[in-house]
Amino acid sequence: MIKTRFTMIFTLSLLLIFVVGAFTIHAADERMAVIFPGSIQDADYNATGYITMQEIKEELDIDVAFSEKVAVPDAARALSEYAESGFGIIWAHGAQFNQAVLEVAPDYPEATFIIEGDAKLKDDYSNVILLERNYYLGFYVLGALAAKTTETNQIGYVGGLQLPFTYAEINAIDQALNEYNPDAEFHYIYVGDFNDPLKTRQAAESLISKGVDFIISGVNLGNYGLFKAVQNAERQVYVTTTYTDKNHLAPEHHVTSDLFRYKRPVFQAIEYIRNGTTSAFIPMEFGADAGRYLKFPLDNVSEEINQEIKAIAEKVASGEIKVEKKLDGLNLEN
Repeated sequence: MIKTRFTMIFTLSLLLIFVVGAFTIHAADERMAVIFPGSIQDADYNATGYITMQEIKEELDIDVAFSEKVAVPDAARALSEYAESGFGIIWAHGAQFNQAVLEVAPDYPEATFIIEGDAKLKDDYSNVILLERNYYLGFYVLGALAAKTTETNQIGYVGGLQLPFTYAEINAIDQALNEYNPDAEFHYIYVGDFNDPLKTRQAAESLISKGVDFIISGVNLGNYGLFKAVQNAERQVYVTTTYTDKNHLAPEHHVTSDLFRYKRPVFQAIEYIRNGTTSAFIPMEFGADAGRYLKFPLDNVSEEINQEIKAIAEKVASGEIKVEKKLDGLNLEN
């Protein structure tokens, strides 16, 4: 009788441990934390991540938490605190956080980290999912747009920092210019900061003084300086931006935005995690219904150009047009 009672107690204990353990795992997978490098109200890169986080909460019924304006030196601490607090999914919205994630992830195997980048990781990580952003595809189409819109044959680019993905942007623009307008001259400036309106304005004014009448933006909050420069220019100057539609900020000059829609790839990453896959490489595909695409119809251009650029974008999305991915430096033909 004593032995039977002991066996029942032992069995019930094991069952309780299993149930509690299963609940703990499930609960962890239903809690997600996100860290942002800037303000979620920037109507730009950070806002795209915040909107996606809200969609995750509402559509997938996942509890979410976030930290904004996280400095790179503080990233490892923020990531560790979320992991230790039981968050099973942690999204680092910004490639500047990748090194911190790769340092922290091995210490928290029970959590899965989602990062963003431009190439596959050199080493294998059992709990890191990489979203490949593929900036270069959209910037090729923007280059084609500039090639067909410019009247002075002077094209400009303003970027923040010299990084692999910004190299790829410039190289893709250059490829498009050579294919659609070989006579165009290409000028680029890195201002050293994605979020400095003053430096961006000065860079844009310098480009405009050289005759540039189409500027492709590779900055974030710096765009406010860019808009001021083109609005004060003596000739018509067109601009494009990235991440979100910013036409309302410069309605007479803004042509389109290279839109980033994180919902599909991040939802895919969460589906992987829920199915037990915690290490993956997910490209942000380029296409009308994918994570990346231009805003159509275009503004401030003719319907003919609108249709031509839309056809080019569709061919890039289908793979009919091959865009070279050059991340390791500038290789300009102009």
